[in-house]
Amino acid sequence: MLLRPASFVRLCAVFCVTSMLTAPLVMAQEPAAATEAVAELSEQAKFIQSLGDRAVAILANKAISPEERNTQFRNMLRETFDLPTIARFVIGRTSWATATPEQQKEYMDLFEALVVKTYSDRFAFYTGEGFKARSSTPEGDKDVIVNSNITHPDGSAPTSVAWRVRQKDGKMGILDVVVEGVSMSVTQRQEYSAVIQRNGGDIGALLTLMRDRVSTGAPAKEEKKG
Repeated sequence: MLLRPASFVRLCAVFCVTSMLTAPLVMAQEPAAATEAVAELSEQAKFIQSLGDRAVAILANKAISPEERNTQFRNMLRETFDLPTIARFVIGRTSWATATPEQQKEYMDLFEALVVKTYSDRFAFYTGEGFKARSSTPEGDKDVIVNSNITHPDGSAPTSVAWRVRQKDGKMGILDVVVEGVSMSVTQRQEYSAVIQRNGGDIGALLTLMRDRVSTGAPAKEEKKG
């Protein structure tokens, strides 16, 4: 069996696409309307919309090396995504609790490394998609769901993307990305859980696959125990 990275790639690709465009494209077409629309957005929606400006600046800077670009991506991810919370959710409470402190640390490091690697790789697939934060809705006492659309240069129907944003310690962070009703965090949790369960609850099998993915970028064969 393989550790299928498809959903993880989809999660990262979605954010890469959305974060590469945004306000500059819209404002070039309708400056007054766009300015007014941005002013009406909630702070959470502005937070999501502003990610694009920063990513565009990184992408447009041809003077920096791939290593520096990855460093800037990593900093951006750390500042905008709540990676520790996402990583803990994805692996599940039971698997996290049974892992050793060393395994927990390695898992967190590998999770972040995979996110950064995938984002960097997927930037090459940008083909002129557009992004617009449309509205936001409170959910529960902690979260706000920001609804957005990704538009496509071929004129096909836009893709609906929702972002779960939470204020924590005075700072906003993204907890999940939902594409056309499918939660990327939940999907990845199901896949990671399946790998661990097939190996008798051993997180080591997952770590092995994650290490291979980070080092080679290719799917690794799962060494099933038993």
